[in-house]
Amino acid sequence: MIGVVKIGGAEGNKLGTLMSELAARVAGGEKWILVHGASGIMDRLCRERGVEIRMVTSPSCYRSRYVGEKERELFREAALAYGAKISDTLASFGASSEFLDPEKTKGVFAERKDILREYSGGRTRILRGNYSGTISGVSSEKILAVAEGGRIPILPPLGLDNTSKLSLNIDGDRLAASVAGSVRADILVILSNVPGLMKDVNDPDSLIRTRTSVGSWEKFEEYAAGNMKRKLLACREAFNLGVSSIYLADGRIPLPLKNAEEGNGTCLTL
Repeated sequence: MIGVVKIGGAEGNKLGTLMSELAARVAGGEKWILVHGASGIMDRLCRERGVEIRMVTSPSCYRSRYVGEKERELFREAALAYGAKISDTLASFGASSEFLDPEKTKGVFAERKDILREYSGGRTRILRGNYSGTISGVSSEKILAVAEGGRIPILPPLGLDNTSKLSLNIDGDRLAASVAGSVRADILVILSNVPGLMKDVNDPDSLIRTRTSVGSWEKFEEYAAGNMKRKLLACREAFNLGVSSIYLADGRIPLPLKNAEEGNGTCLTL
């Protein structure tokens, strides 16, 4: 069994609960790949260094971070720092890991999105000078080699731009989907600081626990708000890449992977 798990970088996510479970599962013979975000550390670095945090909502209602030249350097610093913290936490539970920096391993590639479209106040504006990227390719060779060796590959939300040779900010959820498709994963788990997809974001009891058909995405997407909208997009991309079991679940609780598999989150299956 090979699985891909993505943990967000926002404040509120807890590393210890997932890392202890991953360590135990890998020790038991399972293979897991970890993809992470970096938003919490990035926001803290921006505040400390007087850099404006600029979030942009597109005309299609997707929310993303505007990343200029200075922000790109900060984002890489944040991603490397969070990856190191994850590696140290895994080691504290007896698990070996390897951080796969795309500038060194050349395993994740991205095309720069120089232009972002921002929708605000009923108008669309063009923002130039952006250094985020769209995933253009994932090479599974190094990732699988690390996993086959009994270690946990750690992938940051960075992709190498072939033109500039710079690592660009990419979406971690969509990276997890691309990785899951590339390694032919049996399962993809996207963890965050909410229980899953809810009909009402203010009511945990409105959690949508199971969805056995993905034929009517438009209806399903009506419930996705904020960052959940992009997570659902990642789920759809993973299905298109052949991943048959996907979970949106809570990463703040003990045994988050088991919790997701037992149906205490949003389960999507073909």
